[in-house]
Formats: sequence, structure tokens, C-alpha cells
Amino acid sequence: MPIALVLYGRLHTLTGGFLYDRYLVEALQRRGHRVEVIGLPWRRYGVCLLDNFSRGLCDRLCRGPWDLILQDELVHPSLFRLNRRIRRRSSTPIVSIVHQVLCRQPRRPWFNLAYRQIESGYLQTVDAFIFNSAATRDQVRHLVGKTRPHCLSRPAGSRLGALSSQGLIAERSRQSGPLELLFVGHLSPVKGLEALLSDLARVPRDMWRLTLVGDMTADRRCARRARAIIARHGLEKLVDFRGRLDGNDLKAVYSRSHVFAMPFAHEGFGIAALEAMGFGLPVIGSSAGGVREFVRHGENGFLVAPGDHESVRRHIEAMHHDRGRLIAMGTAAFNTGSGWPSWRQTLEPACVFLEKRMAS
Repeated sequence: MPIALVLYGRLHTLTGGFLYDRYLVEALQRRGHRVEVIGLPWRRYGVCLLDNFSRGLCDRLCRGPWDLILQDELVHPSLFRLNRRIRRRSSTPIVSIVHQVLCRQPRRPWFNLAYRQIESGYLQTVDAFIFNSAATRDQVRHLVGKTRPHCLSRPAGSRLGALSSQGLIAERSRQSGPLELLFVGHLSPVKGLEALLSDLARVPRDMWRLTLVGDMTADRRCARRARAIIARHGLEKLVDFRGRLDGNDLKAVYSRSHVFAMPFAHEGFGIAALEAMGFGLPVIGSSAGGVREFVRHGENGFLVAPGDHESVRRHIEAMHHDRGRLIAMGTAAFNTGSGWPSWRQTLEPACVFLEKRMAS
């Protein structure tokens, strides 16, 4: 059956949400469906609102041979009014893939108030949802105000494989020297890098080193602020900016690190954290996001409440001093990551759910 997928940019963009969309497209294609990706240009939020008045985009979505219109929820500023026009002209079901709720991210309150009006307006225009986590589902329910057909299909962390031997966890953990911390994510305020750097500045400098992996140009102001914190506290020799990595290069960084540290990231799920667990890295993550659905506090990682900066320092110092506990938590993390269902398995319910929407 023909399906349209509307998103910003290109399907092969290297972020968690796009990985999810790409694997979902591949899963649908394996089941015999034809998926056409309609990529809208990345622009400022306010400029994207103009897409709602595009006759060409409306015609393309209404007149196409689609049995289903899939939409990555990030495109909501372009579609919050356009979907209503599509509704009047077409009976094709519209399903939104929700990775995270934009108006719940940390920013100035009046910005989020405006975003909430637009985002909740968009969510009211779709027939059904695919959620990547229970946390995301609950946030959407709060905005929509009533239950709608939905499917919860969590991402997988199997893209890069797993650590070749569980014994390597003990081997690297027992090595003398600082704790090797890892941060994987594009530099943007929602990833919480600035707060992490400020906390690390209060940890003794012989205890840690931090490797940063991700697009350093995604938010240049955020990158400048991060570098300013590093310079102010004299952390230049302790923080390694690696830029964008994937494939074997990213696997190598996962394999040599001790702990995945993104305690203040606002994640709908946290695919990078789950991937890191497959390489035996305990996760220091936020109790407010989707990582709490696979991080068990004190067993395979730690969950940090928003603003709890003292806990971050305490957890890092504890794992540095107690390498036996680091080994035990790394082993538990490895068991979680390597035992998690594969992408094919996790997206099977989403495919079945979409096929039911097309058949109804």
C-alpha cells in the first residue's frame, strides 16, 4: 500500500528521531508497502508556519495515491492548520510519529506557551499516534486531553551491535586513571551539556575525562557557551570534542568509555543511551525523560532529578573510587542493552498498527 511520510530535511539525518523513522520505513517496505518521503526544508519555526498556506503541499498530500499519511511530529508547525484543510478534502488517515513534545522542552516560558498553542492544535488534527516511550505518550495525552488510538513502539539500541566480550567491562574498569565519561548528542540546550560541564568543574580533576560526540554546529550559541564554561574553569585538557561520529568510530568510543553521562538531557527516549548500554556503559540520565524506561537506578545506571547537581558529582566520584561497583553496573547495563529487542522486533507492533489504520 502507498504511504506518504512527511518530515523535515532528509530521512538519513543522524539523530535518534530520524533513525526511528528510517527503520520504520524499512520495516514497512519489508512488508510490501511503498513509502514516499516528503521532505520539507529545515527553517526557523516561524517561517515553517507559512507552509500551512501552501496550496502545492496541500494538493500533494490530498491528491496523492496514499492509503496513509505518516507525519513526524516535528513538522507540526508546518501542518497544524494544513491538516484541517486535508481533512476537508480527503479521508486518508493521518498518523503522527511522536518522538518528543517540543513545548515541554526547557526554554523561556512564553516561548513554550506559544509553542504549546501550535503543537496542541496540530495534535488535535491527527487520527492516531505512534509513541517512542510511555513518557512521550503521557505528555501528548496531557495536551490532547483525551485518549486516541495509539501504539507504543520503543526504539532499539542494536544498530551498532554490542561489546564483543562481557569480560572487557572488567578489564577496562580496573585500569588506573580517570573515569572515562561519554556524551553523545548534537549540541543544543535540550541535551543539557552546559549543566553537566558546570557540575564536572566541581569534581576533582584526576577523577574524570569527558568525550563529546555530536554535531558541534547544530546550535552555535550553545557550542560557544559550552566552550566558555570549559575555558572559565580551565577544563580544556579534560574535555575532548570529537564531532559527529558513527559506525566503527562511534563503536570504538563506546568500547573504551566507562560511563554514559547525559543527566540533564530532555530525551523522549534516549537511543544513544541504550546503544551505550550494549557496550557495558552505565547511564547517568534524567528521571524526567524516557531513559527511565530502561535505566534502573543504582543497578545499571543512575537517574537524576532535574536540577539535582549534587547527585551527579556524587555518582561520578562513587564509580571512580569503587571499580567493583562500576564493573557490576556495567555488566547490568550490558545485559539490558544486549537483551533489548532488535529494531525489527520493536517496530513490528507499529507496522501492524498502521496496517489496521489503512484497512479501517
